[in-house]
Amino acid sequence: MSLLRAEILVLLCLLPVLIVAVPAAAAQVESLGKPCRAKNVLAGTVIDNRHGDGELLALTSSNEEVGLEVILVDLAANTAERYVAPAGSGSWGIMEIPGDRLVISTYYDGKYVIFDLNEMAFAEVIDFPGESYIWQIARGSDGRVYGGTYPGAKVAALDPETLEIEEAAVSPEPNMYASVEALPDGRLLVHFRNDNLISMLYDPATGELSEVPDDLRRGVLWHGYFVTASGVYDGLEGELITPSPIPLPPGDPGTWTPRADITREEALFFSQGNRILRYREGEDGLTLMNDQDLRGMRLFGSTRDGKIVGVRGQDYAVITADAADPLLRPIPVETGPRPILPFAIDDQHRIWGGPHFGQTLFWLDTRTGEYHNTNVICDGGGEVYDVAFLNGKVYAASYAGGDITCYDPSQPWDQWNHVNPRPVASVGPEYIRPVAGIHVAPDGMLYSGWMARYGTYGGAIAITDPETGETELIENPLGEQAVSGLAVGDDALYIGTTLAANGLANKPDEAPRFGMLDLATRELLFQRTFEGASEVARVQQDAATGRVVMSVGGKLHVFDPAAKAFVTEFDGAPTVNSQIALPGDGRALYGTGAVLHAIDLTSGAVTEVVTLPANVTHVAVDSDGSIYVACSSEVFRVTDD
Repeated sequence: MSLLRAEILVLLCLLPVLIVAVPAAAAQVESLGKPCRAKNVLAGTVIDNRHGDGELLALTSSNEEVGLEVILVDLAANTAERYVAPAGSGSWGIMEIPGDRLVISTYYDGKYVIFDLNEMAFAEVIDFPGESYIWQIARGSDGRVYGGTYPGAKVAALDPETLEIEEAAVSPEPNMYASVEALPDGRLLVHFRNDNLISMLYDPATGELSEVPDDLRRGVLWHGYFVTASGVYDGLEGELITPSPIPLPPGDPGTWTPRADITREEALFFSQGNRILRYREGEDGLTLMNDQDLRGMRLFGSTRDGKIVGVRGQDYAVITADAADPLLRPIPVETGPRPILPFAIDDQHRIWGGPHFGQTLFWLDTRTGEYHNTNVICDGGGEVYDVAFLNGKVYAASYAGGDITCYDPSQPWDQWNHVNPRPVASVGPEYIRPVAGIHVAPDGMLYSGWMARYGTYGGAIAITDPETGETELIENPLGEQAVSGLAVGDDALYIGTTLAANGLANKPDEAPRFGMLDLATRELLFQRTFEGASEVARVQQDAATGRVVMSVGGKLHVFDPAAKAFVTEFDGAPTVNSQIALPGDGRALYGTGAVLHAIDLTSGAVTEVVTLPANVTHVAVDSDGSIYVACSSEVFRVTDD
């Protein structure tokens, strides 16, 4: 061998090992459809039906893929029509305005959208530049529609006649959020919040903000009377009328509240605890409409004949005086597909998942293609982050109440009575977001990883008995950082953390961590800090090799528990852009863009399994070895040729 060739060989041996992706034999990709179809209703109002008798319930439903959906439910016929808006992904505000129109505020693009009730079509889109959200809306004394915004903490005023929009107010101190609330005299109560919580009065007549007086009276203007929690006044400026000309709920003043949101010309409503009471002119007394916990139901208005109308999950509700329980009916229209958040497969070959917001699940039978979307699985709002399976049951961990819920798909559905699904445990309000998911340990216990409540850095691991709900917390196992990754081994926990927090900027002057914790003694056996990164996530342990995989800032890292060291052969692995699946055969499967990769966890060899039609977001492997991939809302089966 020549000297030159020998030197070249030595240099090559000293170079770092390069991981080269080797194309696999051709694989087949089969679409199983878009099964995630849950509604996420955030706003609604009752309006007259311009094309028939009776009234309509107008609803806004969020959809991150097809766009904001407006659903008009015919309350008499129990039918509905769906209209996809030309802007927005969702809405917190909908209101009828003159000219047989609806005005709707939107997010994530911060616009007002006009819907024509005669033409049954969207007519206008009005932009408010620089803002991503316009939240709930209210009408001012000048007839304009007002909405608070994010991230500029402004008030956007829309003239419904000219459709001109302007900035009416902005937070006087640094803030990101603004919300508005109409007062009976046409002024607005504006709440600015984030860094500095400030509540102020906005007067449309002067266009100015002012401090909120201590004696500000809140209530409902009804038939010339100003009805408040302390009694009935002779108009907005008049004196308290004694005795009251309107029947009031029993008990001391202040124990009831007049309900501006559901009161209308035909009927006045009060709340007193769980009780809702109605008064109609000419009646001798109050009528009890409801006396039970409505469990997260949103009330959106009332009908001319005195019924209360709202929405709970996937159902719309009608509350009448002569029924013990609200009449719950499925909103009678299917919405467009939505991106998937959790994604897992059970031992019955069913894929389970759910949407971003909506607190529902779906299942997809991979053998038949049949799918079904459930109603809400718990009373709290938010979303299911992850699911795990044990003894034929589905265990879900949810934001924002810190809930752990059990659903048995073989038994009848009765969530209203907390029978099935049933609450198992809650780690709220201290811990609310299960960013590290939920997992079944070898001993049958449930382990879940959580982020702390809003405004607090930190996290916890919850260990829950699936039958009794008894829960032990390991708080801040690697310091005051949220738990963003979790795997449960036979004798150790593998933990990843994040600098992120609810309602706060990333934690300054720190770095995320990975740790190995003795399952029995809780002793920290190993810890590493990842400088320059913000999160250690997607932590899992492979059954074949015992190695632990994770994503650190999108980079694959592999830890060897036996050696208590990270393995360097994976430094050049493709970027991790999706959920990681471990088939249990010594490989890790994940997506980089639209490419599904398989990584050998012993050698570091990379195989390009297949290229999907869109970016891979989730990967799961069935017990028979079948690979399933989600690309946002669409599910695919990947099979070898």
